[in-house]
Amino acid sequence: MDILLQDNGDGAEVVLTGGDLKGDGTLYNAVYLSLFGGDNFSNVYEEYESDGEFEESLNLPVTAPNLKIVKAAANKSLKWMIDEGIADSVDCFAYGGQSGKIEIEIKIQETAGNNQTFALIWENQKKVLKAL
Repeated sequence: MDILLQDNGDGAEVVLTGGDLKGDGTLYNAVYLSLFGGDNFSNVYEEYESDGEFEESLNLPVTAPNLKIVKAAANKSLKWMIDEGIADSVDCFAYGGQSGKIEIEIKIQETAGNNQTFALIWENQKKVLKAL
């Protein structure tokens, strides 16, 4: 069972339902840990070591070149999913949000044919990854 992680604005925590760990059948945890986990589970594959570039790039001012940097960093962090056959495609789109911060939408086409979409939004100046 995949255990659901929930972003609390300063990292992630497990979710309890009735005293039990809540499960999750999506790629949410993999996306979250790949983008924000620094050294994470995907590093079991030596060629997929994380460097924190994505999280650092989110603090850049909203400019066209910086949006490209964020998009490239997200694609780099999630590329292992394609390489390992988990996803057929990962498409990232970075844009300037109403908060004046860089926001990103991630669309994943799983090899099983399922589509999953995630968005990084800002709430109270904190990063929150949400499944759409």
